Amino acid sequence: MIADSTDAKDVQPDQIAGVIARAKAFKESTGTNNRKIAKAIGWSTGVISDFFAGKYPGDRGQLAIDLDRWLNTEEELAARPRTTTFVWTNVAMTIKATAGYCLEGSREKRTIGLVYGPETAGIGKTLALKAIHAELTVRRSAFLTVEKVDATPTALLLKLCQAVNVETWGSNAQRFKRVADKVKGRSFIWLIDQIHNLRWAKQDKPFYLLTDLYDRTETAQLWAGTADLVAYLEQQQSRDADESRAQIRSRIFPRIDLMEAVRDGGSGEALFTVEDIRRIFAKNQLRLVGGAPRFLCQICNTPDSGALRLCVHLVEYATALAIKRGLGSIDERLLDEAMRAGFQPHRAQLMLDSISVREHAAVRAKAS
Repeated sequence: MIADSTDAKDVQPDQIAGVIARAKAFKESTGTNNRKIAKAIGWSTGVISDFFAGKYPGDRGQLAIDLDRWLNTEEELAARPRTTTFVWTNVAMTIKATAGYCLEGSREKRTIGLVYGPETAGIGKTLALKAIHAELTVRRSAFLTVEKVDATPTALLLKLCQAVNVETWGSNAQRFKRVADKVKGRSFIWLIDQIHNLRWAKQDKPFYLLTDLYDRTETAQLWAGTADLVAYLEQQQSRDADESRAQIRSRIFPRIDLMEAVRDGGSGEALFTVEDIRRIFAKNQLRLVGGAPRFLCQICNTPDSGALRLCVHLVEYATALAIKRGLGSIDERLLDEAMRAGFQPHRAQLMLDSISVREHAAVRAKAS
């Protein structure tokens, strides 16, 4: 490591070599590439590549300092105890099955599918998409997350280019052609997270870009987002618009509501089981004991609760409380306390009441 007070001109060759070695090891262990590193520390990808190859003629000392500080942060984050482990829950399996249908299930051609939940879901869509991408590898899939700032054709095309590792220079037409040429004729699926953010675009142009890509290449797409997108696509544009959103809707099949099984007394499979919860939090610093797994399971299966995302926050906070008090495990009472501390009192009570109602309903259903 390079001391914080070190000036760039005082960085020694052996320190630079040490930073390069650490960075290469970090890349190999985490799958990070030069583009991500360059973006994180504010240098260009070409400079990072030359620096690692020992060919950069510029200010190697300053670059080594910037890279060293970034590595210190990233290594510290990587070393922290993990709260959760990815598990193929019913939600994740539903998303995987939908991706499989989009890619291979239709006899006629590949499709654009949509999986969605409420805005407060936190049910693991992103983790499931990343797991599917890891299984299919970059040869058969690309994963990208759409932010609000990506709700323009140019921004979306740049993300598409980066996802399949093609050059980003030139006009949008040139970028589109390079992306299309890269995937056309392949058994390939685009896994696009937070697709609902595209509804902020003017005249829905990014949506038409994606449907044009589908028409041009016949490669599958799986969109993941919130129910807001479904409501948005059901709206009609003004009469003077070039196209209707019906053109977009007609290309989307299947459309899967991930919360349907637990909404309004749904009779489908639970989103999460108690065993899922035990496995998800198996690597947490402290064990879940007693009724804690069931308590968290009820939260995960309660609509609009925040689901798994809320459970992670509760377990992290309960873990901190337990360690502070010298406890060796987390029980239901500690999770209850964490919930009441983390919410305004009336909201916490509403949540706990909702869990209690669902628990009693489940008992009655089992008895009948």
